[in-house]
Amino acid sequence: MRAMRNASAMLLVALALAGCHERPAGPNHTAVLGGYGPSPASSEPQLTDAQGQAIPRPPAPAGTPARVVRLGDAEALAVWVRDGHVVASMFARPGGWSEARPLEEIFGQASDPQLAGNGQEAMAVWRHTVGSIQSLRFSRFAASSGWSVPDVMPGALPRPDMPGSDADAPQLSMDAQGNVTARWPSGFAAREEQIARYTPGQGWSRALSEPVASASTGSPAPPAPSSAR
Repeated sequence: MRAMRNASAMLLVALALAGCHERPAGPNHTAVLGGYGPSPASSEPQLTDAQGQAIPRPPAPAGTPARVVRLGDAEALAVWVRDGHVVASMFARPGGWSEARPLEEIFGQASDPQLAGNGQEAMAVWRHTVGSIQSLRFSRFAASSGWSVPDVMPGALPRPDMPGSDADAPQLSMDAQGNVTARWPSGFAAREEQIARYTPGQGWSRALSEPVASASTGSPAPPAPSSAR
C-alpha cells in the first residue's frame, strides 16, 4: 500500500512539472512577447530558432506587446507600436535585434499590429485611426527586398477597439506559398466580420463581410461608420 501511495505521489509531481513547461509558439512560428494587459511577459510563449535556442525579447519597452515571427532557421522579425507608429526590428545571431525603425510616419494613430509568417516571408497588418476614420494598413516583408511601402487594405472597416483588449484586432494566417488570410470584427454591423485574402503577385482582395454565428464578438458597431478607401 505504501509503495502504491509513493508511486501516486511521484506521478502527481511529474505531471505538475510537465505543466510548467512553456507553451509552444502559435501557428506560423509566431509568438506574442510582452503580453496584453496585466499578464506577465513570462506567461507568453517564447520563440526558438531551428536549434531550439531561445530568441530573446525584441527591444520593445516593458509592457509593450510585440509580435514576433521566425525568419529562416535563426532569424526573426518583430513589430510593435512606438509613439503612435508601427516599428519593426530584425533579429540575427550573433548581433541580436536591430534598431527598431518605423514602417511609416503618416498622420494618425497606429494600434493592434499583427504579424504572420511562413519562415521565409511575413505580413504585418495594423489598425490606423484618424479622428473617427478607421482603416487597416499593411506591409509585406521579403528577404530580397525588405518591407514594402505600407498601404491601406481595400474595403476594410475594423470595429472600434476596446481599450485594454485585442479582441477586435485582425487575425492573420500565412501558408507556405505566402498566401495570407485576415479576418476581423466588422465596423459595419455587430453580427458581421470582414475577411480579406492576399495573393503574392496580386495583392489583397477587397474585404468582404460575412455573418457570424454569435452577436457577442467584440464591441458594438459604430452608428455612423467611416473608412479610408
